[in-house]
Amino acid sequence: MTNTLSQKLHTVPAAIVFGLIAAFIWGVWPVVSALSIDQSLSAFDLTALRFGVAGIILLPLFWRQQLGILGRGKLSWKAAILIVTGAGLPYVLAGTGGLEFAPAGHFGVITPSTQLMTSTLGSWLILKETQSRTRWIAVGIILCGVVMTGWEGLQGRGEDVWIGDLMFFSAGILWATFTLSARLYSVETFHAAALVSVWSAVLFFPVYVLFLDSGIPEAPISEVVFQGVVQGLLTAVVALILFTRAIAILGAGRAAVFPTLVPGTVVLLAIPILNEYPTLIEIIGLIIVSIGMMLAMGLWDRLRRLSR
Repeated sequence: MTNTLSQKLHTVPAAIVFGLIAAFIWGVWPVVSALSIDQSLSAFDLTALRFGVAGIILLPLFWRQQLGILGRGKLSWKAAILIVTGAGLPYVLAGTGGLEFAPAGHFGVITPSTQLMTSTLGSWLILKETQSRTRWIAVGIILCGVVMTGWEGLQGRGEDVWIGDLMFFSAGILWATFTLSARLYSVETFHAAALVSVWSAVLFFPVYVLFLDSGIPEAPISEVVFQGVVQGLLTAVVALILFTRAIAILGAGRAAVFPTLVPGTVVLLAIPILNEYPTLIEIIGLIIVSIGMMLAMGLWDRLRRLSR
């Protein structure tokens, strides 16, 4: 029975389910974060919950793999700093902090898009990887969609919306820094996650406890537990595991479809949960970004080949 279950978990349908759940979790994260920020917790509180929970969960991996201060394989200080900065405190603070100014739907569109555009440019400039003409066209399409999404914020829809959009843009650049650094220095996914979570917790908690006002003691225990699960367990650990398994079974090319679902997931979830209704220009921006992301990841070519 155990062997049968194991075999089922290694099938293509199982991999599709894993990828869909991972994309859903990534889509849920900014929405429930924005909900909590509107109620009783701050971006600092959510950051503490994320790295506190994830740090505890991944600490055994951190020690077992002898990651140490510079990571397994004795990463250089430069590599360790780039990896921890890219996916650690600056990224999470930029993402959750931006939700205090701009709609969650803007995060869902701007951050993944910026990450893809920056990764493409970085792969070409730093990793010396050749990029196809189709991918450069896709980057241009995505950029147009991002500009449309943030356009109304620049035109005055909420005085500080542009600040949140700028923070989301920064978060995308930071996450691209993480992915490029992990590839450049050949750091495995789980080792990078453990390095990021443990060291972010070590660096952030002294500042958080000594100098920042915490809303956790006054917040409902149910909200704290819920956010701890979403921030530290589901987003930082479970989604990573599921997406990694989807890549292992489907391959990186076919698994690339799942991140393209995140922008739409965020926008759709924000309607019933946050009462955030996108404007027509934001919907158009979302559609343009989604098309660009699918084009950049080669999904149009795959669909065209399948239709023949």
